[in-house]
Amino acid sequence: MLARNLRKIGLALVTVVACSTTEHGAAKDSSASRAGADSSPVTTREMIEALTRDVSESDRELAAVEDSIGLFMGDTVAVLLKQRRASWEQYRKLECDAIRVAFAEGSMASIAHMECWIDLTDDHRRFLAEHYGYMLIGRPASGKQIR
Repeated sequence: MLARNLRKIGLALVTVVACSTTEHGAAKDSSASRAGADSSPVTTREMIEALTRDVSESDRELAAVEDSIGLFMGDTVAVLLKQRRASWEQYRKLECDAIRVAFAEGSMASIAHMECWIDLTDDHRRFLAEHYGYMLIGRPASGKQIR
């Protein structure tokens, strides 16, 4: 029994630490930015393809952090987090749809929408890792005091 739990603990710890580093979020080298790295013009289609990959990556990283948190929380907290997830996804959808509408007259609508999606997802992943990560490593993230 202990061996199975140690494996889960190790996986969760590695996931949270990897996903909560400052460098990862702040200096994330997106597929979209790499698409134009050679200084040749990038088409809207190429940007959309790259951002589509980035959206998937951000969603996977968020799911990994949520799964790690779920391993260590009790059933009550896990249920509340699942309920919260639906509300947060609705917020993200509405926020990014508003951005898309603001750009609706131009070819940048899809790009602005996907960048919003990525930014909100990455911000939320960092929020969860910071606020729940201390439970996994035994101390608050970034030296912050829990009150």
